[in-house]
Amino acid sequence: MPACRYHIVNVYSEAPLAGLPVAVFDQSSLLDAATMQALALQLQAGITVFLLPSARGHARLSIFNPERALTFSPDALLAAATVLREQTGNNLFSIETDVMVVPMWQEQERWFFQARAPGMRRCEVRPRHLAAMLSLSESDVDEPALFVNGGVEQLIVPLTNADAVKNCSPRLDDMALHAVNDHGQPQLLVWHRMVDTVVARSFSVRFGSLREEPACGASIAALGGYLLLTRAPLPITLRVRQGDHLDRPSRMALTVDDYERVMLGGQARIQLSGELSW
Repeated sequence: MPACRYHIVNVYSEAPLAGLPVAVFDQSSLLDAATMQALALQLQAGITVFLLPSARGHARLSIFNPERALTFSPDALLAAATVLREQTGNNLFSIETDVMVVPMWQEQERWFFQARAPGMRRCEVRPRHLAAMLSLSESDVDEPALFVNGGVEQLIVPLTNADAVKNCSPRLDDMALHAVNDHGQPQLLVWHRMVDTVVARSFSVRFGSLREEPACGASIAALGGYLLLTRAPLPITLRVRQGDHLDRPSRMALTVDDYERVMLGGQARIQLSGELSW
């Protein structure tokens, strides 16, 4: 009977039983892609990552959600670095993904990485239609809304107040019209900035249903790109809050420095370890 060791790592977690659960399999070299997808579906974690040998770094990642393979995920990077540190005691890694080789480093218990230079395309949807998509009034929607790619393309929609972030309720049919990224997947971030704090929520579609995760590093990396592309004054250091209303508080550190480098970080902890047989 095949068996494989795995860990559940809570990323962006500053306390036990908080943040986003990510499954990490660390004995994956004999698994094929179909088995990896089946294991991701079995565990139903937001992200499942498989550590593989790499000629270009300390590990290569195969990344899945329960529905499909992914080319990149900051959440997977933090979880993988946490497991690698547990195994080696190191706090500096190069981790290979399908998109790029990513240096990871640890500062004050947080893992950090530098997001790639952002890409952007305009959102041609009028504010009143975005408001309708979010079940908000037009006065709740700020400008500009942009599609930004910091690894995974997202529609980034700024809102005028924190209550709008809390109260928004995206409509699935409208997201399928207005928030589809360059891979054909609806992917949406709504956010509001209050000086050095951002409140944000991330939405996607999985198996035809709307889904919200307690945290999404790809969305917040794209937000850093958004701030850079919209010429927000630099440097920027923000504490990002997600997941509170889901009872899974998630906290991220987002920095855009004077050299226009976007860096994202957060704490992560192994919540449990086990073995899965099939």
